[in-house]
Amino acid sequence: MRDLFDLHGHNVLITGGGRGLGKAMAVGMAERGANIAIVDIDLDLAKQAAKEIESLGVKTLAIRADVTRTEDANGAVAEVVRGLGGLDVLVNNAGIAIQGAAEEVPISEFKRIYEIDVFGVVNFSKAAFRHMAARKHGSIINISSIAGMIVVTPQKQASYNSAKAAVILLTKSLAVEWAPYGIRVNAIAPGYMMTPPLEKMKAEDPDRWKYWMGRIPMQRVGQPPELQGAAIYLASDASSYVTGHTLVIDGGMTAM
Repeated sequence: MRDLFDLHGHNVLITGGGRGLGKAMAVGMAERGANIAIVDIDLDLAKQAAKEIESLGVKTLAIRADVTRTEDANGAVAEVVRGLGGLDVLVNNAGIAIQGAAEEVPISEFKRIYEIDVFGVVNFSKAAFRHMAARKHGSIINISSIAGMIVVTPQKQASYNSAKAAVILLTKSLAVEWAPYGIRVNAIAPGYMMTPPLEKMKAEDPDRWKYWMGRIPMQRVGQPPELQGAAIYLASDASSYVTGHTLVIDGGMTAM
């Protein structure tokens, strides 16, 4: 019986894969047999993550790249094609968040958010397109956020919210434009996940933590490995007729 979730023979490039959610998704896909290219602006982190994942019996690469630079995106994709023999799955995970009242945040910070969280997705997607279109096959997974669907409070982060909303519509647009080339484009919108910044906030701002927990029906944050199933699904043949979709992983928060 064919395993629809089998990723053996698939080559995956994941940006921001050196730690956190990116690394967790990379591990999950490697456990299903995928070869993994970790792309990160911190090469040491990329190398460390790649070494750990290689112990799962798959091929890995560690590549330094700045997602805001078109030449870095083109170079990273070319290196993956050379080093792994092709590119089947791109996970656009790299991103940052800056908080602050909209009327006070400098326009330069708004631009930086968009350069990484939106234009970084564009750069790597366009770089991957050339190779995937030639093969008439590929899956692109963009990491958005529930902040791109609702205004999460009490923190003020109009720049981040709007950038992640842009990722969702960019996902739909690319899905429609690139469907004739055999490329599926989907997104994952995580809710609050227990990453190092969140651990720090929990310790420093218990009142906000309590407020957040009160808004999540499951009454807890997600753990990074809980994104693995979504990433595996969208990367695999199990989602062969799914494109333009945003899969929400948030403990029910956006259902309220």
